Amino acid sequence: MGKNQKIVKETSRNINFVEDQEDYKANLSGKDIIKLSVKNFPYKPGVYQMENEKGEILYIGKAKNLRKRVVTYSNQSGLTRRLQRMVSQTKTVNFTVTNSEIDALLLECTLIKRVKPKFNIILRDDKSFPYILINKEHSFPRILKYRGQKRFKGNYYGPFVSPSTADYTLLSIQKTFLLRSCSDGVFSNRSRPCILYDIKRCSAPCVKKINEKKYKESIDDAKKFLSGKTKFIEKKLNNQMNIASKNQAYEEASRLRDRIKSLKQIQKYQSVYIKDLRNIDIFAIKILNGRSCIFGMFYRNGSNYGNKAFYPSHDENSNEVEILDSFLFQFYSNKDSPPKILVNIDSSAFNNVQKVLSEKNKILVKIINPKIGEKLKHIKLAEKNALENIKLKNQSFQEHYRLLNKFKNFFNLNQLPNRIEIYDNSHTFGNQSLGVMIVVNQEGFESKSYRKFNIKFDMLKEKSHKSNDYYMLEEVLNRRLLRIDSQEEWTTPDIIIVDGGKGHFNLAKKILNKHKRNQVKLISVAKGIKRNSGREIIYSEEKEITIKGNDPLLHFIQRMRDEAHRFAINSHRKRRFKESIKSVFDEIQGIGLKRKKILLEHFGSVKKISTASIDELNEIKGINKNLAEEIYGFFNSQN
Repeated sequence: MGKNQKIVKETSRNINFVEDQEDYKANLSGKDIIKLSVKNFPYKPGVYQMENEKGEILYIGKAKNLRKRVVTYSNQSGLTRRLQRMVSQTKTVNFTVTNSEIDALLLECTLIKRVKPKFNIILRDDKSFPYILINKEHSFPRILKYRGQKRFKGNYYGPFVSPSTADYTLLSIQKTFLLRSCSDGVFSNRSRPCILYDIKRCSAPCVKKINEKKYKESIDDAKKFLSGKTKFIEKKLNNQMNIASKNQAYEEASRLRDRIKSLKQIQKYQSVYIKDLRNIDIFAIKILNGRSCIFGMFYRNGSNYGNKAFYPSHDENSNEVEILDSFLFQFYSNKDSPPKILVNIDSSAFNNVQKVLSEKNKILVKIINPKIGEKLKHIKLAEKNALENIKLKNQSFQEHYRLLNKFKNFFNLNQLPNRIEIYDNSHTFGNQSLGVMIVVNQEGFESKSYRKFNIKFDMLKEKSHKSNDYYMLEEVLNRRLLRIDSQEEWTTPDIIIVDGGKGHFNLAKKILNKHKRNQVKLISVAKGIKRNSGREIIYSEEKEITIKGNDPLLHFIQRMRDEAHRFAINSHRKRRFKESIKSVFDEIQGIGLKRKKILLEHFGSVKKISTASIDELNEIKGINKNLAEEIYGFFNSQN
């Protein structure tokens, strides 16, 4: 046998082995597929995901050591009921290697938010909380409320979980320390003070009403105040007021008195006294009827930065430790954590969270379950709030569920609707025409699924269609149903409700038939006689119905219709406003929002940009030579 023949034979044998192995794997699932798959996993940090036979991701997790972590899922006795069910449905296990455990945490949180796997605990209302920023990039620093990544040089104070708390704090600081809040572009082009100077909320450094040294003192005082040195600042202002009064500078003394008053107001509003703990977050979890509430209280520099109730999405069999553990990882994935976090359950379960957060924030983070003292009082308060909030949430859910049942029985539906879509439109004499879709699920209004449709008129028939509700409804429904045909993530609704009469119903039915969506229940809600609320006429395939004005079912239908109407009106107003402030830059190719802002902040006005040379434009960061020539050519061709 020749050398080439041996190679061919060996290769054929390997191929047969691989094919046999793949066939073998195809017949496995659950713990068996995990045991087989994990043999190929590395001993490195990363993220793993479990998939079912349809390719749907069931669960996403992170690990310091992928092989050691994933193999634990093959031991069913050590898993919770939730994870046992997940393992039983697993058909494929995949992994992604990361550089560190921290990178694994960040990747896990990103994937969970994007994919929303069935068996993960998901923080549904995780938002970017605002900070108060004192920007250092100017000789007269600006104070502002800021969200997002910390891209600018300056001092960040927060996060404020309650935006209203951030707004109140910012307003009080402006009143007390008279700091500017305008952009650098506005600041550099002022020739006289704005109204904020007149109402004693700014010292007008833009027109030299205060020198740089004095303004810097105000900035330093604001930083001290935000760092918790409130008594020091109060004492300083009192001394200044007394000196002004002795010198018979009564107007100055009066202004200082008002600033002290503002300072005391915010102290009264925010101050909290937790012995030895000025920077701390407090979380208490309560579970009721398979749903949970985590109530958070947030303190920085001895001040209350807001309280918030969170309602994570999870399996009804999940326990408190599982939920809070996953919550803490997701909550702090894009935020700095304080050195101490108080919880209302056994803190020994959170050793891994402590380790990861300490590494991420480069400080020692401790998670504590207090047993005595002041800390216990605050935990009990958070616990009480968590319990009351979950009770209220459950009551709201039960009421919604009862109304859905009534809706189902009234319209002879086979099952409880999981997705109801309501459609409406809005326009101003045919201009800025816009259609909307809102969604109601089994838990209530699902705002994240709301959609807007800018009406795209047929130019040949534009005049006849501009204020035609039928045309707008036809376009919106066609575009919506085409999404189902082309994109799997657009779920087919159980019920569609349109705002209109018999004509709107017939049109919508025709469109549903065209897209072969006959299984979708269609309802049309027409306004009552003389547009009176409570006299609505409801059209369905079976009948034309009027419901008694005091019937809760009618109120439920009205509430859904009114929510669609509210969303349509607000969306239309935003579009109208946006179009009303279109700038001359919109006609220049390559100039978007970011570059528009850069140009205006550098030159101060459109007039100065129009007179700038190519070299002056090219010097600006983000403007290359070709774009500079484009801008120069545009303005010069206009003249």
